[in-house]
Amino acid sequence: MDVARQQDLQNQIAARVAESLVDVDWAEATLFLLQVGEVSRTWLDALDAAGSTKQDLPTPDVEALGTQLREAMADPERGTWFSLVLTLTSDGSFTARFNGERRVFDDAASPFEATGDEVVPTDADYAADLARFPRAEKYRPEWLSGDAAPAASATTTAPVATATTTNAPVATPPAAALPGSLSPLDGRWGWPGVLASVAQQTAASPVASSPDTTPTDDPDAPELSLGQLALRVRDAVVLDVIAPHRVATLLRLHAEAVAAGVLPAVDAVESVDPERGLEEARVASPEVVPAVEAAVASIVDTIVAEHLRAVVA
Repeated sequence: MDVARQQDLQNQIAARVAESLVDVDWAEATLFLLQVGEVSRTWLDALDAAGSTKQDLPTPDVEALGTQLREAMADPERGTWFSLVLTLTSDGSFTARFNGERRVFDDAASPFEATGDEVVPTDADYAADLARFPRAEKYRPEWLSGDAAPAASATTTAPVATATTTNAPVATPPAAALPGSLSPLDGRWGWPGVLASVAQQTAASPVASSPDTTPTDDPDAPELSLGQLALRVRDAVVLDVIAPHRVATLLRLHAEAVAAGVLPAVDAVESVDPERGLEEARVASPEVVPAVEAAVASIVDTIVAEHLRAVVA
């Protein structure tokens, strides 16, 4: 298990991102890296100190480093990740989040939103990826199938979680479901992705809950009340499916909930520019965007609470 190698590769990727922005006035940048089979795509978003989105950014040359990181984090039973979201601040600190459980693009709330001109990984691409990075059956999401038999490899190392790494491949978590009061959201745009994130973030939580404690493999995990754990999971879900996007994602989730009759409309929501980043939109529409955020968060809170009750029961 070469932890130093994994961290060094993440450091190199972050440095490449910073180098690509040397002529840009930026405060925070987010790199999106997708690698599945032969399909590889890279995006970069950045905000300045005022929260304004920067346009026409150069694409950092990180594809080869991403490939090396996938190989370094591959586990003979659990495979490796499909997509990486790395958020970097101008002071050099960064966080890296990995998705090894969800199809990229097919999840309507994925940070990788297809615009119609990108190549979307196909079943064949995922099958090829599975052949390259096998997984034991118990670590395969239901949608991931292929002819490759899970086999051990003497040259791969287990994925690890560093202080800046979350969401590495794990066993498929128990599915989250909509409470009865929210059943009108079933199948509506974006909300299946929220459910998937709730399940994943709950399973990835390094804490035990109390009273009430939830079993955990980490003997040093702190014990939190279910309420505290719910807030932690809710915040992680927001960071996963809302914060990395333009505010259009938040607005669309809210619009779907309003159309389904589970949320009231918010006045002047049509005045918000959907192309703005979330932080920029908060500044530009300080009375509207926070109200939309609070409304969407109230639904996420309900889903999280229901899922935690089911998992702990």
